[in-house]
Amino acid sequence: MGNETGVQREHFSGRTAMAILNIILVISNSLICATGLFGNCLVIYVVTMFSKMKTVTNTYILNLAIADVLFLISIPFLITTSLYGSWMFGFFMCKLYFLLVSINSFTGVFTLTVMSADRYLAVCHPLKSMAMRTPKVALLIIICIWITSILIMLPVLMYTTTVPSQRDPRLETCAMAWPEDQPLSPDKAFIWYNFLFSYAIPCSLISFFYIGVVMRLRASGPVKKSLEKKKSQKRVTRMVLSIIMVYIICWLPYWVFQLDLAVRVQKPPTLWRIVMFQAFNLMTYANSMLNPLLYNFLSDNFRKSFAKAFKCVDRFEANRSLRAENSIYPKGKEGYSQTTTVDKHELTNYTNCVMNKQIDDEGINIETQTENILPTTSELNEEADN
Repeated sequence: MGNETGVQREHFSGRTAMAILNIILVISNSLICATGLFGNCLVIYVVTMFSKMKTVTNTYILNLAIADVLFLISIPFLITTSLYGSWMFGFFMCKLYFLLVSINSFTGVFTLTVMSADRYLAVCHPLKSMAMRTPKVALLIIICIWITSILIMLPVLMYTTTVPSQRDPRLETCAMAWPEDQPLSPDKAFIWYNFLFSYAIPCSLISFFYIGVVMRLRASGPVKKSLEKKKSQKRVTRMVLSIIMVYIICWLPYWVFQLDLAVRVQKPPTLWRIVMFQAFNLMTYANSMLNPLLYNFLSDNFRKSFAKAFKCVDRFEANRSLRAENSIYPKGKEGYSQTTTVDKHELTNYTNCVMNKQIDDEGINIETQTENILPTTSELNEEADN
């Protein structure tokens, strides 16, 4: 009788702990989803709508934001499954859910790898790489990233399905259903497959490129390169490196846990291991939420663009305030020409909104009214480095 009472108490305690864990996960995932979607949609808006933001680096950041949005869209499916204890969305949505989760694992990290390679070219081979570092080339590279990601995600598309739940055969769960009687465990093989292509190989390439960047920045630069130019180059490089480091930190515990599952003998999961897995999984979602915050703290252009997105400035007015050099130094063959055009759409959307005076970190007056704005030297240098 005493043993039965002890078992019942332990069972009740376990169920209570799981209920509390589910509540924490639902609240945490909801906050991450809402904040991350808002931030990344804001990034997509400012990069696509503000002309000064259309640089090579920001083109890759735009792709990363799109991948993050798709990844975060999967959170409501996860929340609903946690609340109801089963998959309620059917076969097609099961495949879509796994596809959305896999997108960030591959497309996101491939974009970070390309960004590190772009920084390597910009810092170590600035002249030779000019023809390769254009928004059009960046767009072609992004298309290749998506095609490669889809090819690597084929196992997900092929083997994801709905299966009866082990707790209640009347309910469904969304899982990978591998062929049976395989010489190797398909689950463990897929863990290694994912780890190699979405973490180990990309992180190795990123390390290679950034070792080259750090060595070059520590060395004495060309005499003709101005101090302001060097500072701007370091700012962009620091921002990209910070994005990459946050990604590595957020995903490392998850992959350590997954590899532990792949090498150890399978045992019934304990409550502590379930908590660890959910915490590490939460960190991967948090990474997609943190990226816009990094852009805001580490990039003056992003910070100003975010501020303008909340003001009564439409596309025409924001472009004038962000890229006033168009009226004096528009980019041409030699870097800048002396002509500019304004299309009918921009004139139609013009609003007479006056911007407040702002002071930047160095104490320099950045802007008064939008009609009187001129670009600072640091802005011109940062745009060129991007």
